[in-house]
Amino acid sequence: MDIEELAQLHKALSVPVRLTILELVGGRSLCVNAITRCLEISQPAVSQHLAVLKRAGLVSSTKHGYMVHYALDRKRLQELRQALAFFPAEQLEGAEL
Repeated sequence: MDIEELAQLHKALSVPVRLTILELVGGRSLCVNAITRCLEISQPAVSQHLAVLKRAGLVSSTKHGYMVHYALDRKRLQELRQALAFFPAEQLEGAEL
């Protein structure tokens, strides 16, 4: 994972509402309306947050009829964890300080 990709993930995770959304969809897939009811914020706001999370690859979507359900992408989350675990070492190798 390169620096730009890692920065994009950090930006996606920097908003508390998005972390709450990840927590909600981590247990089971949910539609926008269900997430809206849980968070008590507007549907457009939830949709915008989901779009950011989806662009970062942290959530996936599946269409069920006319409803779209969102779920946590556990593989992507694991990639982020691994990148963070090795981040200092990877960046300092070969770097001139």
